[in-house]
Amino acid sequence: MIDFIKFIVIFAGYCLMAPLAGFVIRDNRRLQDFAIGLLIFLMGLHIDTTVLMIGSIEWYRGVTKGYEFNMMEMVALAILFARATSTTDPLRKLPKGTFLWLFYCGFSFLSLLSALNLNYVFMSAIKFTKCWVIAAAIFSYLRSERELTVILRSACIMLIYQWIIVMKMKFIDGYYQVRGLFEHQNPLAIYTYMISFPILAAAMAPGVKRNDCILYLFTYCCGAIIVLSALSRAAIAVFALGTVAVVIGSIIDKITIKRISIVALMGLGGLVVVGMMVDTIVARFNDEGNEASGETRDVMNLASLAMVKDKPLGVGWNNFGKAINHPYPYGDVIDDWNIARGQKVDKDYAKGVVESHYYLLLSETGYLGLIFYIVFIAATVWWSLISYFKFRKTQVGAVAAGIFFSLILVYLHSHLERVLTQTKNLALWMLLIGIVVKLYSVKKKKEFLIIED
Repeated sequence: MIDFIKFIVIFAGYCLMAPLAGFVIRDNRRLQDFAIGLLIFLMGLHIDTTVLMIGSIEWYRGVTKGYEFNMMEMVALAILFARATSTTDPLRKLPKGTFLWLFYCGFSFLSLLSALNLNYVFMSAIKFTKCWVIAAAIFSYLRSERELTVILRSACIMLIYQWIIVMKMKFIDGYYQVRGLFEHQNPLAIYTYMISFPILAAAMAPGVKRNDCILYLFTYCCGAIIVLSALSRAAIAVFALGTVAVVIGSIIDKITIKRISIVALMGLGGLVVVGMMVDTIVARFNDEGNEASGETRDVMNLASLAMVKDKPLGVGWNNFGKAINHPYPYGDVIDDWNIARGQKVDKDYAKGVVESHYYLLLSETGYLGLIFYIVFIAATVWWSLISYFKFRKTQVGAVAAGIFFSLILVYLHSHLERVLTQTKNLALWMLLIGIVVKLYSVKKKKEFLIIED
């Protein structure tokens, strides 16, 4: 009965409310701005606030525990309807990369042929196929630098709100590793640096308004504090590396007093913040569980290799959480490792999912799924790089460079964390892709750079 009620709500949201909202805002750019702001703000809220799940299997430890639908996609659909039905400026073109993403989803779906559980495959297939509407909505919304500024400001509001939540959890509630409104501290930290680098790049860009520059810099500082508070070792290292990359890229582009001043302020602020948290950070890097954590990742990767060796098409999209446990033999390597450490093995205990996104894809969707995923992410890096050179020495080009660094680093980090499979990080990733696809597709550069009020 509960699932039936959820189905009614989801159907009404996707098929009735979204088209109706799109019709209402179709010729009103201010309302479309509000819709984009709402879409981005929803990306930072707790998943229980934004997601409805049909056929939920709470005990399952896979990536997707049911047929997932969310408010972000509803808002994205409204934006798509608005742009497609506009009487003044309609846009009915699919963004570049649409078929590439669908090819990836399609070849991953082929794992159905060797899947351990068909239902789990359909859960992931629906989730990942429909998430593309977010990238398509951003693509359709972006018409000029004006809309890009709206996106950046909305992202700042969302991240500042997250920072307030993190500060409360850190200094009032006394959390050691803060997770904010996320399920875990790692996705919070990665989500934060993914959006922080484009914001920092925009702050250092030429021609950015002073108030926007201050907002961007403050937001970047909030992002830095969030990452440090999450105490994700890899994310802290990546955040530092990405910051250096953005700063060096800006300085190489052109040395200005503004950029030197920003770098000096960042250095001073960084010393103060790190000085306040240095003991906690050092303790985290010296944590006794670090070595065991690394070994766990290694044996989980070995289990992934055993799965794809046995089933070249994969054990089934979203089936790792099933395959790794008894009665299947793939998790025996983990049991052997635990026995070698003097620990008892409980065959009824549900093992988790491999941390590496690439090993996860390899084991679940086989060689085809992994190959098409790598082709897709390589294309997104290329689009962002070309967008940077197309709009070089402008705020738009700076944002493209920031996204380029975000994508490169999150793809490298994905070897350790599978956060791009999680709903909110997936949505933010789609937002960044939507931006670079649009910038890559722009033919009239001068018209795009006109900031209309």
